Parts: sequence; structure tokens; C-alpha cells
Amino acid sequence: MNHSLEKLKSLVEKRATSLLTQTQIPRLDILKVCQPTELFPEIYQPLISLILQGSKRIVIGDQVVDYRAGQSFITSVELPVIAEVVESSPAAPYLALRLSLDRALVTELLCEMDSPLSLSETRGFCIDQVSEDLADAWFRMVRLSDHPQDIDLIAPLIEREILYRMLRGPQGAVLRQIAGIDDRFFQIRNAITWIRKHYATAFRVEELATTVNMSPSAFHRRFKATVGLSPLQYQKQIRLYEARRMLFTELGGVTAVALLVGYESLSQFSREYSRLFGAPPARDIRTLRQDAQGGLPRELYDPDTITGEV
Repeated sequence: MNHSLEKLKSLVEKRATSLLTQTQIPRLDILKVCQPTELFPEIYQPLISLILQGSKRIVIGDQVVDYRAGQSFITSVELPVIAEVVESSPAAPYLALRLSLDRALVTELLCEMDSPLSLSETRGFCIDQVSEDLADAWFRMVRLSDHPQDIDLIAPLIEREILYRMLRGPQGAVLRQIAGIDDRFFQIRNAITWIRKHYATAFRVEELATTVNMSPSAFHRRFKATVGLSPLQYQKQIRLYEARRMLFTELGGVTAVALLVGYESLSQFSREYSRLFGAPPARDIRTLRQDAQGGLPRELYDPDTITGEV
């Protein structure tokens, strides 16, 4: 680990007061996990995550992705994943920074940059090693917590530097996608937005491809390359996350919720719910509520508030 990363790890360790520590800096959180976790389903919003200690495994569709201290993960799309902290202990807890991406800022930066970036990357996520210069920018960003009077003016400048350095590096093609400048990715983003808004509505892939001006074969291929799931698999996972949120917040019983999210068969709903969340709906929700009563931060178990990763 480079010198700036070591400094950053020490700085973050002092500030990590709980499982999830929300900093005074907009959209920047600290995560601390003191023991390995079981596989946990989440939906990542567009974000950058930087591990400073420990390691993590993420299952995205049929892909298994491992990353560890000194590496950053970026996603440009809403990404259903199953994740687990692999390496962590009370003496050496898993530590990570999470920055939610600002699409307008990325677009503004791209408009100011003097040379085009490659559009060859089709996946909506990427992992890479963090450079010394990039780690130093992260360090200066976190250190602003010691000078709250400087945050409003200086934090946006450092965030621009972080994004600029990433746009110039191996993760630049994925970060560029969030701006919608690549027409191919913009079409896929439109499809993702439609599915998230109409998750309870049955659709034919051919019809959705037509609405985004793509051939069915190209649409299916690019969609799966971007999020690791086919369009129908993506919709199924979104349905199940929404069902879990409804059940947790007591918006209806299992049968009513299954119908609300688009299932016609209760047995199919229960089977697919159990496969994703590890337990039938009623038992899973009881466990979540017990965890809530035990004081776990709501962001870590409520799909309605999940904005990133643990």
C-alpha cells in the first residue's frame, strides 16, 4: 500500500465511529465492519468505493468480483449485487470510503477536458488500484472534516480532482458512462430507468429494445455486459428488492405485496425471494426487524435506503 493510502487509512480509522459514519462532506460516508459478513443483497447506486483495510467479494449476475485494500470499485448504474466482507476482524476491521457520484459534475468535467476518452468499455462497473496521487486527493477530502468551515468551498474542488484523476485512469471509461455522452450506454441507461419505474409491468425484451432504438440482439448483449444480468433478470431482482422494502415497512402482507410487485404466483414469489434473500419472506422480515431493534443502521438492511455498499 502506498504512503498516501497508509495516511488515509489512519485518518479514516480515527473517524469510523460506527458501522456507517456519515461525514460532513456531501455524499461521502465511512464504512467499518469488525467481522466477516454473510452474503447480503444490495442495490448499488452510482458510486465510488475505496477499500482501505480488509477485502470484499461481490456477486454481479454470474460474475464474482473480489477486491481489497488499495483498490477502488466504481459503478455507473443501479446495480443489484450480493456482497460479503471476506477479510475483517475487531483488531483490523474492514474500512472503506463511499462517495455517491454526481452526474452533473462528471458531465461538467468531461465538457472541460481537452481530449476524448475511449468508449471501448461496456461494463457498468470496474475495479482498479488507487494511485499515489489519487489517494492523496482522498486524504485531503477526508481531512476537511477537521475544518468544517472550509467544506463548502474546498470539498467540491477536491471532488473534481478525484473525478478528474479517475477519468484519466483505467476507470475513466466507466465513469464517463454516467454522463450519458456515449450513445450506446445512454440507450442502456434509458432501459434501466424504464425497468426501475415499471418493475411491476411485464414486458417483452424486443419491445423494450425498440423503445431505445436498438435491435433485440444488440440490446440484450449490451444490457447484460453492462449490469451482469439480462433485462428480465434485472427486473426480477428489482421486484424482489421492492417487495422486501414493502414488507419491512408493513405496506401489506406477503400475498398482497407479491401481487403489487408483479407476481401472479405466490409460490413462485416465495421461491425466488428465498433464493435471493436466503429465507422465505415472513422469516426474512422477522430477522430484519430483530436486527433493527438491535440497533443496526437502517441503511444496511432496508432496501429503500440502500445507497451503496457495506
